[in-house]
Formats: sequence, C-alpha cells, structure tokens
Amino acid sequence: MFKILIPAVAALGLVAHAAQSFTAEDGVAAAPIMLVAETPVEITPAAPALGWHFHTEGDTAKLAYGVANSDQLVLMLMCTPGEDKVSTLGSVRAEADTASGQTSYDDPMTGGVLHESEIDKHDIALADLAATGKMTVVSDQGKVAIGSAPESARADQEAVKAFFASCGTAPA
Repeated sequence: MFKILIPAVAALGLVAHAAQSFTAEDGVAAAPIMLVAETPVEITPAAPALGWHFHTEGDTAKLAYGVANSDQLVLMLMCTPGEDKVSTLGSVRAEADTASGQTSYDDPMTGGVLHESEIDKHDIALADLAATGKMTVVSDQGKVAIGSAPESARADQEAVKAFFASCGTAPA
C-alpha cells in the first residue's frame, strides 16, 4: 500500500508546489489543481485475506478458516486421533448431515453469535472439504461455500491435508 501512497503524495506535493510557484510569480488566481491538492483523499485498506490455517495444541488438530494470526475466525474444526467426531466452532454453522450437539450462544467478545456442533469424521461435508478445500456453511446470508480462493488454493489445500492427516484418518 505504501508503495503506491508515498509516490502519489509526493507527486501531488510537487504539483501543488508548482501551482503555487506559478501563481505567486505570475499573479494568476489559484488553479483548480489547488482545489484537488487540498481535497482529502480517503484510502480504504484492502480486506485481509481469509484462508484455512492448520495448527495443533497437544493431541488436538485445529483447522481454522479466517485471517491468519488474528482473532478473525469464521469457522474452526477440531479433532483428536482415535475419536470419531470433528468439533466445530464459528460464527457460521457447518452444513453437515451428521451434525449433532448443535448449540448457539452470544459471543461476549464480538457481540455476535457462536455456533458449536460435532460432525462424524466420515460425513460427506468433510470428504468434500478434503477433496476441494471448500466447505458449505450456513450464515446470516444463507448457505455459502468457504475456502480455497484461487490465490490461496495451494496453501489452503496443504492446511486441509495436514488437518486430516493429524486426525488419524482421512474422511471416506
């Protein structure tokens, strides 16, 4: 972002200086370029990239969809080798045929709602995630697929692969 912003501000400053020098020497009224130089420019930062991120805590493998190294989490899947279920936690609800133990509660940190459930390791939703890097979830806008944007597909696939390998078995 600064690669573009710094040269743009420098160029704008040179134009403003040139306009001031020209008007001061020639007694010409302020040019429209002066109005542009004085107009504030609002720059919107790029939205952070969402993707799948894998890590472990002891025996528990975690696959999170959100912004890397942040608290911005859409969905987290958690499993332990030898167990038949994958736990979910997120601001969206995992769409799965075998989802059980579904609960929802207010998140005191965000003011939003968090959803928890358990999914059988052999559910088609997890098999699709393993094959495509995408998972269907239910959000406030209805059903949507999350995961594997073209620019992050390779890293997402590596994270998904590592998650299922750490769970002890890949989904059927």
